[in-house]
Amino acid sequence: MKRRPSTQLIGAGLIVVAATSFGTLGPLSRYADQAGVSSLTLVTWRAAVGAICVLAFLIVRSTRGHHATRPWRSLPARDRWLVSASSVTNAALNLAVFVAFLRIGIALTLLIFYLYPALVAVASVAWFGDRLDRLRWTALAISLVGVVLVMAGAGPLDQLDLLGIGLAFLGALAQMFYALAARHGFSSIPGAQAAAITMGGAALVYLAVALAIGRLDDMARPFASFEALWPVLVAGTVGAGLATVCFITGIRLLGAPRATILSTLEPVVGVGLAALLFGEPPTGLQVLGGVLIISAGVLLQFRRSEVSEHEALPEEEAVPGPAA
Repeated sequence: MKRRPSTQLIGAGLIVVAATSFGTLGPLSRYADQAGVSSLTLVTWRAAVGAICVLAFLIVRSTRGHHATRPWRSLPARDRWLVSASSVTNAALNLAVFVAFLRIGIALTLLIFYLYPALVAVASVAWFGDRLDRLRWTALAISLVGVVLVMAGAGPLDQLDLLGIGLAFLGALAQMFYALAARHGFSSIPGAQAAAITMGGAALVYLAVALAIGRLDDMARPFASFEALWPVLVAGTVGAGLATVCFITGIRLLGAPRATILSTLEPVVGVGLAALLFGEPPTGLQVLGGVLIISAGVLLQFRRSEVSEHEALPEEEAVPGPAA
């Protein structure tokens, strides 16, 4: 009889996939910008394509007899409110970060954005009674040091763009809210359904913004050329649909503090891709930082004991069925 992988191992794997997928967004934003696609247009199509991909996944699962969704009216009012609020937060998060990518660069944006694991850890202890033992505090410290080294090796930080820095920090605060809401706020909503709601809601928010500022015509820009279309499609399928489902499901299996610490793999991927694709080779500091980030993720997995009830959902509620 084959032994099933533990929920902790599955959750860790899902967070790694999510972090890797999210790590592609910085380079994709640069390719889209070079093709004349604005940040607002990119995030709109990313959210819309991601929502469509997740809905297709849900439809395929339902045809195979899996009940992967819950009727909206059957959800607790608190969960409906929080998942709706998360759609708006998700919209603000992505637009802020994508604009910051172009204003202050991929590396510095990720440095500021990746303050959010520390914010999540502190908020989880203060508001939700999570207990971070010595091993996990150590992993958090190692991961934060690694992030700093990865980004510090990207170049001089003088002549800072205060608006870009502020947008990146806004993204960190929004991601803290989103991570905590996904775990504690709308946990009764299946992960894939929650991803479809938050991404679809974000797309509607972006369209409303575009209409309000007279930029609705820009939404057709990705269809002007293949160079404009492909980064939008990849951002939607890989950087939105796949990444968001894996992130929501993984955070429910691991708990918010562990999942967000492990997701610090994202800046390693982002900086690495920027180096590979745009001729910006990593420095010794970046290599050392990447090693520390990965080591922190491995260190977290040495603890094999069961996590407490407030930190992860039961397996039958959290583990998704296989993808098509």
